[in-house]
Amino acid sequence: MIKKVTALALIIVFILISCASSGKSIAISTSTLNGKTFQLVNMFEGRGITISFYNDEFYGYSGFNTYLGKYEMRRGNIIVFKDMAVTKMGGELEAVEIEKQYIELLGKASSIEMTSTTLTIITLDNERLEFKRIK
Repeated sequence: MIKKVTALALIIVFILISCASSGKSIAISTSTLNGKTFQLVNMFEGRGITISFYNDEFYGYSGFNTYLGKYEMRRGNIIVFKDMAVTKMGGELEAVEIEKQYIELLGKASSIEMTSTTLTIITLDNERLEFKRIK
């Protein structure tokens, strides 16, 4: 009886440890990102900036306009955004400046980290764009 209880306790501990690993960064590929949407949370507060991924394409709302392009995942969670385009609606100077800064940061992306609920894009200048998953 004691052996069964010990074995059951070990199984439960193993399950709990494996479930707790969801906060760890995972290897990322286009299939990992496909169909997911994230909202920027660590800068440009209140602007509702998002990024979504579909196959090898990305798109989102930059706080004023929408943007889109293609991305490529490379070994070691390296990400390259390319062929980026932004709609060109005129508007408030502050919103346009924030959008410009955000798009420049995406253009400098060098690597990406992801957990079950977050996405972090790290730039060549070691700046971090932190997103929370919303879809």
